[in-house]
Amino acid sequence: MMTDSYQRSHRPGGPRDRAVALLSKHGLVVTELARTLLAAAPGKRSGRVQEYAEQFQVSVGTVQAALEYIQASGAARLEARGRLGTYVSELNYPLLWSLALHRPIIGAMPLPYSRRFEGLATGIRSLFALQPIDLDLRFMRGAAQRLQGLASYECDWALVSRFAAETASAHGFVVDTVMLLGPETYMANHVLLLHAPNATGLQDGMRIGVDFQSTDHVYMVRALSRGKQVDLVEIEYSQGLRLVSSGVIDATVWSQEDIPVDLDTLTTILLNPRTDPAIAHLGEGALVVNQGNPAMVHVLNTVLDRDQLLRTQQEVVQQVRLPAY
Repeated sequence: MMTDSYQRSHRPGGPRDRAVALLSKHGLVVTELARTLLAAAPGKRSGRVQEYAEQFQVSVGTVQAALEYIQASGAARLEARGRLGTYVSELNYPLLWSLALHRPIIGAMPLPYSRRFEGLATGIRSLFALQPIDLDLRFMRGAAQRLQGLASYECDWALVSRFAAETASAHGFVVDTVMLLGPETYMANHVLLLHAPNATGLQDGMRIGVDFQSTDHVYMVRALSRGKQVDLVEIEYSQGLRLVSSGVIDATVWSQEDIPVDLDTLTTILLNPRTDPAIAHLGEGALVVNQGNPAMVHVLNTVLDRDQLLRTQQEVVQQVRLPAY
């Protein structure tokens, strides 16, 4: 049998419901303040408590309690400077993300068909593992699909080539480059791969494999076949080596380091970046986010130590570390 006090505290509008409402309101304000601070930078002036109270339509006390909670968690440190107001002294962006979004960060990566991509995925995964944020890596074929994933907010950041990042606007995508990873971090030693032994280059009538989902691949194939009467055959890039080896297509563009050393029946012609500067940008990795997303920029710059990331990539490429992503 329920006591009168239990009935009073659990009836609609009773003390228990009011306590839950207060907790919910407090949590909402913590979330909103964390979102605001995610876009802020240390050294900048913070908003006034009264302004936040009016913005969130809560009491000043609720805002003060939320700010105290955020600071006690280690996500931020605010410094009162008398008449000058309150300033942001320190920000822990990963913790702020956890308080503000309550979900994993979602990153779009190329399909892991090469050790270079496996190395980057392993490095990114290991660096995020040191932070209080879960990471959801999604592997998507083609830069266009990854950029579309950004545009539709299916992911928070994407890895593409520097070339794809710099030409994104031409395809209707508006992105900011957070980090350039350096030469040959995305792909190294592009080659024209031909089925015929001792071939000297593309010839009229050849069937050239091209992955139309990859802006990089389309650019290279079209550049190499310019002026030639060739047939462009749609393929998935990761299947290019198999298709050339079996003679289904006569040629494609591939990465030299991903050709097995014992496969000597094909012809490879190294593409020289000096003859086309864009080739160098095709080989460099770039991390991009939607333009106007300072929160994601702050988190990535905090979490990703570029030097450590590239060391991990090299360890995987050189096969002294097993990929784990």
